[in-house]
Amino acid sequence: MNYNSVIYKEDIPLIFTLKKKGEALILKSQKKSIIPIDDKKETWIYDKKIYLPTKKQLKYYKAIYDKLDGKDSLIYKNTESNLKKLLFIVGEISKDIIIDETVKNEINKVNTPRFYIEKENDNIYCSIDINYANSLNGLKDSRAKEKIEMELERYKFIKHKDKFIFIGNDEDKYILLSEGIDNLSKIGDVTLSNEFSEIKLIKSNDIISKIEEIDDYYNFGYKIDKVDYSEIAYIMERIKSGSSFYKTKENNFLDLKDTEVVEFFKTIEELNLFNNVYKEEIYVDKFSLIHLDSKIRNKRIPFITGEEKIKELVNKLNNKEENYAVPKDLNGNLREYQIKGYNWLKSIENLGFGGILADDMGIGKTIQTITLLLSNKNKKSLIITPTSVVYNWKSEFEKFADTLKVGVIHGSVSERKKVKENYKEYDVLLTTYGTLRSDFKWYEEKRFDFCIIDEAQNIKNKKSKITELVKSIKANCKLALTGTPIENNLLELWSIFDFITPGYLYNEEKFKYKFLNGDDKSLKELKELISPFVLRRLKEDVLDELPDKIEKEYLIPMTFSQKQIYNSYMKDIKKKLKENKKIKDNKIVILSYLTKLRQLCLDPSLLIDDFKEESAKIKAVKEIIQETIDSNKKVIIFSQFTSVLKNIGNKLKEDNISYLYLDGSIKAKERINLVNEFNNRDKNIFLISLKAGGVGLNLTSASVVVHFDPWWNPAVQDQATDRAHRLGQKNIVEVIKLISKDTIEEKIIKLQEEKKELISKIIDGDTLTGETLNTITEEELLKLFT
Repeated sequence: MNYNSVIYKEDIPLIFTLKKKGEALILKSQKKSIIPIDDKKETWIYDKKIYLPTKKQLKYYKAIYDKLDGKDSLIYKNTESNLKKLLFIVGEISKDIIIDETVKNEINKVNTPRFYIEKENDNIYCSIDINYANSLNGLKDSRAKEKIEMELERYKFIKHKDKFIFIGNDEDKYILLSEGIDNLSKIGDVTLSNEFSEIKLIKSNDIISKIEEIDDYYNFGYKIDKVDYSEIAYIMERIKSGSSFYKTKENNFLDLKDTEVVEFFKTIEELNLFNNVYKEEIYVDKFSLIHLDSKIRNKRIPFITGEEKIKELVNKLNNKEENYAVPKDLNGNLREYQIKGYNWLKSIENLGFGGILADDMGIGKTIQTITLLLSNKNKKSLIITPTSVVYNWKSEFEKFADTLKVGVIHGSVSERKKVKENYKEYDVLLTTYGTLRSDFKWYEEKRFDFCIIDEAQNIKNKKSKITELVKSIKANCKLALTGTPIENNLLELWSIFDFITPGYLYNEEKFKYKFLNGDDKSLKELKELISPFVLRRLKEDVLDELPDKIEKEYLIPMTFSQKQIYNSYMKDIKKKLKENKKIKDNKIVILSYLTKLRQLCLDPSLLIDDFKEESAKIKAVKEIIQETIDSNKKVIIFSQFTSVLKNIGNKLKEDNISYLYLDGSIKAKERINLVNEFNNRDKNIFLISLKAGGVGLNLTSASVVVHFDPWWNPAVQDQATDRAHRLGQKNIVEVIKLISKDTIEEKIIKLQEEKKELISKIIDGDTLTGETLNTITEEELLKLFT
């Protein structure tokens, strides 16, 4: 055998394989031809070459060689201790080790790396220390090393001398803080230097917040570690832009992926909506607590302490079941649902809130409100109504609460001035939206206990002057009455809330941003926010308690010019009646006078061709028609005068509102077609004259009936009502009688109530005759003209 005479003074290039079989570790030498050629085993022949290995290799390989004893492998029990020893020894004697996959998994377990992350000046470094590092040198194929380097590269570390240096930007630094350190901890032990630990990732557990009650307000205090209060606005900008983090002035990182952090800062912004001063303590009113309750209850910011104060208030607001005594001097009996409505209003008042009574039309919002005010004697209230119902309110007060003194600020300047000069004498002041505009200067220095707006949809347009004026009225408790709180869009609801609870639903822009075209989540939030402040019952909700027909009388004051004409005619009639003592001979003239006065009550243009102004009654009926349209209901309007029905029709045309019309000139066949069209299609308005529609029609699709002018015979009026209120009607029928205030119409209605026998003498069917007038005394007849 020939040997190379060259002697290699270096380690023998040994090759080993290490694998796992069952519960055993097997170390195998790849070549058998290795022979010591001296007694001390310091010189070796390997692969036909002579080697003089280093002392280090000799130290560990001699033991392996002796154990092999001519064999090519050694078997060890698979324990962590044995694996560590083998890795260390083999790593010292060989640079070429083939490790089986099964062993690599074991190596990854025992070779736990240690990461040391430090900050030096503006740089961040990561040092790695791995147990049995010498073995790592020999384990170039180990998955452990590959995984470590890949993880560090993932978090923007690159090799720099004997360390790794961070080369990332602020976003990369946030990722390192928010997830990188945790992930490195999963593959090794992580130690942070004191300097690096000063770079803080601020999360929800770094926020301390508390609520305390102080008099009529609540103090919302908060402190955020490492965040200055002046930074809140910048944080909100980052949240709105969808950023994952905010870098603070002190170079810390606020975690904006923490949903509780985001919800907290959104709440801070909401509470500072009109203030925009970000400070340690925020004084909030009761309305703002509802926002906090919603967030705390949904566990989005659960770290706020003192929330029991909120829960106590919100529970009272959501469970308004306390029973308040109905005033004994209320002239009338409330139905059960009306008592509940009264209790709700009292609770709203006593909790210091405002509210919306949004009961369906005809359920009795007026009497519930009157009962509330009657329970608050010696308090000052202002009620703002549409012109068409202001005197109806006064009449209702006289009927149900005659112990309250009510003043009406409406009419001429002198009439209004008289009430205003003596306003302290009144418990309740009634005015209209239009009159409020004229008198607003007078209200600027006044403060009321209650400010109540009827038909609150009148302030749905925030840009209108009247909306601005109504919202500027000062009152301790503000209430809104409306059967249609939302007619077209959610902004109408916002405008009403802006009256009863300014700021509660944010400003207009923020409301639109949060809720208009919002998703189900935002609409659910809106519902949660408004529900404590709105009470709405539909007729079908209280059907068992309601009568099947609700009758109401609206006193309508005439316009100024209309009243002038009416008074002029009345004065002339009185003069003629006084001058002519032979009343029985004047029966045709009297009938003519009565008809003219009635026409002037309805619309002066029926008598005066150049009268262009819209009459008060036509204005009122247009409002009623609009309300029924908004409520998706059908309405019938009855009048004895076809000329006034045509005038109403012309006004509806001007407003692009379609309607059906029926009078005596319509043939029978066409009448049936009109009735069917009204009952079965989307036609909501039917104008009908007495002669054509007083009897014989079935109009059960209508749920609102308007009597534009009072009929002399109440029985005929009832017959007309029964066109809708008859067998087959599934809805409650609301009957509205329009009566011109301070006119012959009002006196006839009063006579109907006081002296039906007298009326029966005047009326024969639906027309006046000379024969019936023969039985009326001069005094009784003249009463109609006073």
